[in-house]
Amino acid sequence: MGMISRFLSFEKPMGETLTRLLYYFGIIGILWHALRRFWFWLTYLDNNWDTALWGMIKTPIAAIIAILVLRVAAEFVLAQFRMDKSLHDQVTGRAAPPKAD
Repeated sequence: MGMISRFLSFEKPMGETLTRLLYYFGIIGILWHALRRFWFWLTYLDNNWDTALWGMIKTPIAAIIAILVLRVAAEFVLAQFRMDKSLHDQVTGRAAPPKAD
């Protein structure tokens, strides 16, 4: 019962954890799709050699670009959560005052 109550309570925000979890699932999905496409182009070699070779070259490049886009999106979402936490701490007075030099 303790795990369910911790999951349902709003004491600790779950946004950062869920963003990281979705990021890892996204990487797994992109790699799985890239492997399927690469296998498709590998089996397509008998039909059209030029097109299959281009597809085999294009697939890893597209996977790398997709992972980079996913990373940028995850960083953007995490930055939004950090800004929200920072603003919340400033409004509620929990933020540490700046040090005077």
